[in-house]
Amino acid sequence: MRAIRRALVIIFFLLGYYNLIFSQPIKILTPAEEANFLRYTQTAEIERFLSSLDYFSPELNVVIAGRTKPVASFDSRYLYLAIINEEGLASPEKLNRNKPTVFIFASQHGNEQSGKEAALQLIRDLSLGELKPLLKKLNFLILPQANPYGNWFDVRVNEQNLDLNRDHVKLEAEATATIHRIFMTWLPEVTLDLHEKGDDYYRVSLGCVSNLNISPELQQFSRQILFPEINKALDKRRITFFEYLVSQEMGIDSSAGVRYSPQELAGREIMWRYSTTDLNDGRNSLGIFETLSFIQECSSRHDLPTLAERTRWQYYGVRSLLEAVANHGDEVLKMVNRLRKNLIEKASVFQPDDIIHLRMSYARDDKNPTLTIKRFERPESPIRGILKVDKKAGDYLLANEIEPAPAPTQFKIITEVIKNWFPLVKSELSVPRPLGYIIPAQHSNIIETLLRHRIKVEMVTQDRMIEVEAYEIIDIEPSRYDYLPPEKIEVRPKTIQTLVRKGDFYVSCAQLAANLIPCLLEPQSQYGLIRYWSYNLVPEKGNIYALFRVIKPVDLSLLPYRPW
Repeated sequence: MRAIRRALVIIFFLLGYYNLIFSQPIKILTPAEEANFLRYTQTAEIERFLSSLDYFSPELNVVIAGRTKPVASFDSRYLYLAIINEEGLASPEKLNRNKPTVFIFASQHGNEQSGKEAALQLIRDLSLGELKPLLKKLNFLILPQANPYGNWFDVRVNEQNLDLNRDHVKLEAEATATIHRIFMTWLPEVTLDLHEKGDDYYRVSLGCVSNLNISPELQQFSRQILFPEINKALDKRRITFFEYLVSQEMGIDSSAGVRYSPQELAGREIMWRYSTTDLNDGRNSLGIFETLSFIQECSSRHDLPTLAERTRWQYYGVRSLLEAVANHGDEVLKMVNRLRKNLIEKASVFQPDDIIHLRMSYARDDKNPTLTIKRFERPESPIRGILKVDKKAGDYLLANEIEPAPAPTQFKIITEVIKNWFPLVKSELSVPRPLGYIIPAQHSNIIETLLRHRIKVEMVTQDRMIEVEAYEIIDIEPSRYDYLPPEKIEVRPKTIQTLVRKGDFYVSCAQLAANLIPCLLEPQSQYGLIRYWSYNLVPEKGNIYALFRVIKPVDLSLLPYRPW
């Protein structure tokens, strides 16, 4: 009897201990928090952190979404995707689509590390912490680290020396291909790409879609509904906010990925605008599918002493956006679904007034000719930096041997009026959207790129004469730079009969990529494959452009193309 009593006491003690331990909220620190923000989180630490969260949270599933390429100085790394939803489902087919899905990805630029640290905090707080109530209104996909190589070496580029945020057209890098594969698999309604800018008065900046082929309704909803709510939420936390702005030499657009020489930039006035219209960045490249898509740029000095502070800005910038989207979840869901449905329906029938904009320029706004902003004015200091190693006079000084000097404790906040203000985007060239395109078999590299975009491609199985619209090249001046379209290209459309051979390809525009396909394949597109030398698409004067437009229904024998 005494033994039974003793056993019961032990059992009750253990039950009490169990309840004491497991009734408490589970607190798991991110690797950066554990290190007191004295170092950047690397892949192995991310693996351990996500493994712990995955064990404790039934709402979280962690999967391998991709793998980087191995190079001599750095082995391949896995890219991890956190799938977080109230039901704990890891399948897009089973996901509750009665609420919006948000896709967040970070650290495309390896030396912009605070987005990754904030993304890890978000995964933790959504799956185990105070943000868990958001799962009742939203589903989440979070890729916290897109560029392990860049994070390790604290450099912008990836292991292939590619700028990932200029690779969303070619998709050469495994990371950008992974981002698009995740998007096309899950088709989220909202996407957010996390970055860092310079040491700006506006600690958090958000940019929305700007390419004219994307429905203006998405841009209006971002600016009129979401941004004011985000600004209000951040203001309560004393975090300054403004829509993302870019300053650039007049007549130059570096968003294409071209590095201009100092001589070409010298003497040009500086213009200000909203972010790029290009489709090679993570915002417009996903927005082109009629997505509510954003880029977040947070203030940064890119040094470890400010990592905790700038991670905080990233975290609350993302959190404010998520809370604003959650407040308007039904509106977001209905708007995106309606726009995507309308896009496919429009692209299924050729209409001369259904146009695709191929060239755009930034324009002034006569109603708002100037922009007033605030910025820091820091006092001049003779200190240029702090040496991290011993050096003698005459020794070479390398960039990684010096760190920025501490920021001045005193600085002014001044108001500046920007006169070269170009807030509008206008179309310079547009064409009617065709029903589809014929791509000859020899252009297999084009097909590979389209497939990486998850664009549906069909293969011709029998020779057939059909009527197509071809482009005769009237005049052309090739670009001096890879990544830029021809300096000048004039074409004359003409209707011809052509033999489409077995093994050629047909790409219909009647799919979700209906806006993207013409932008990639048209010869006059400033966003197209013609601007990349590797595709060998630049024709000679008097020749016919290699790809043909189909504007009337044709009788082709087709099979879905699947690469082996």
